[in-house]
Amino acid sequence: MRLTILTRASDLARLQGHLVADRLRQTWPSAAITLTVRESAGDRDGETPLWQMGDKGAFTSDLSHALATGGADIVVHSWKDLPIEPRRDTVVAATLPREDARDVLIVRREAAGSRAPRLKVLSSSPRRALMLGEILPALLPWDVDAVAFADVRGNVPTRIRQLAGGQGDALVVAKAALDRLLDPASPFTEAARSIRTALDACDWMVLPLRDLPSAAAQGALALEVAASNTALAADLRSISDADTWRAVQKEREILAGHGGGCHQAIGASVMSLPFGVVTSVRGRTDAGSELSTWALDAYAPAQPTPAPGAIWPRPEERGGVTRRPLDVPDPLDGRALYVTRDEALPASWAVAPDRFVWAAGPSTWRKLAARGVWVHGSSEGLGTFDPRTIDRLAGRQVRWHRLTHTRADVPDAFATYESESAVPAVLRDRTHFFWRSASEFRRAIAAFPDVRDRWHACGPGHTLDVVERLAGAARVRPYLTYEDWLNGMTS
Repeated sequence: MRLTILTRASDLARLQGHLVADRLRQTWPSAAITLTVRESAGDRDGETPLWQMGDKGAFTSDLSHALATGGADIVVHSWKDLPIEPRRDTVVAATLPREDARDVLIVRREAAGSRAPRLKVLSSSPRRALMLGEILPALLPWDVDAVAFADVRGNVPTRIRQLAGGQGDALVVAKAALDRLLDPASPFTEAARSIRTALDACDWMVLPLRDLPSAAAQGALALEVAASNTALAADLRSISDADTWRAVQKEREILAGHGGGCHQAIGASVMSLPFGVVTSVRGRTDAGSELSTWALDAYAPAQPTPAPGAIWPRPEERGGVTRRPLDVPDPLDGRALYVTRDEALPASWAVAPDRFVWAAGPSTWRKLAARGVWVHGSSEGLGTFDPRTIDRLAGRQVRWHRLTHTRADVPDAFATYESESAVPAVLRDRTHFFWRSASEFRRAIAAFPDVRDRWHACGPGHTLDVVERLAGAARVRPYLTYEDWLNGMTS
């Protein structure tokens, strides 16, 4: 098998071509693969803002045309650059496992240190401008009166140099691009060095998909071939990542349903997680309609409808938890802090801005920011914390303390408070439950063993794992919020 892979000329594009070539060689060790590059129209025009360049593939059409004319066998694209409307003479045959779809905000330390009341953010994306203008003041640890946006063009190292040169206070970049370029295995060491130097001189945060869903297909690679080359298309489909493919197709369908195109201020992210598929959509259509979706399509089947009054807790029963802080000193051992709720971070701890802090959910992030704490990212209430998620951005392996309560039985737990709640007698008469924690569920079934065999719900994460293990997965269904569960039980 002899194949020519074509990409754009940037370091990131060439690196993506290398990733595909490596995957092909793993599958077909005898394949002879040549990598080649070509400039696109978008590369040649470095001045026009991206959103003004139309929706016909400023960064892809020239390369796609090479397939039809025999100039390449495979073109590797950043899938988000491909037009929504398919070409007649080519097809996307496959994709590799997706990198992190989130955006990263990089802030010059001078701006963060001076707590600038107005922030100038470099970004050419209407999507980012619309959503960041709304959410960024709540995510930053100081009062920001206004967020302004300025167009920026060029590859990732060029944009980072423009930030370092003072053209803006902050820059938004796709995390997938940074992760790929910072991968220790990448051959593009000069680009990695320039990015590493800039990141070490800045503060940064990984922006939440709940509030800032990505551009459709961000972080995914598209392997495009000529439509006539059906044999190669079939071979590539055999190595395609099914979860990434389904997520990308759904995101592009969402964007197409609102007109499509990079000028649209619309983000769409579809996350395939162990417990179901989470969809985040936000933005504004050309007609001015506001979009806002944060929804879970759970794999667990629906549960029987409860009798009136048979749920627990009812809205008026949601209190009753007492949390008492422990007098524990900061270990100051260089570990990062995963904060399960804002009270878990002791008020006496002085957290330096360069110490990594990760929040369990959006409410915790905002409360920590209001306390003046720089938060580097969030698990978005999905219980999917991956301790490796920022290792490349950090430039080292990050070790963590999980700040939680004394009853927690999770890895790296560091108890900073006690949590107590009574086990109400009414539990014996209820049939449908929403559990706030694994320890709450354990205490309930210890007091009333029959509760184990009823119907259970909770948020994703450790609580879900424990309830499924003790009650059986068939009796448990995850929800993103208590309010979602309550609506499902009472509608």
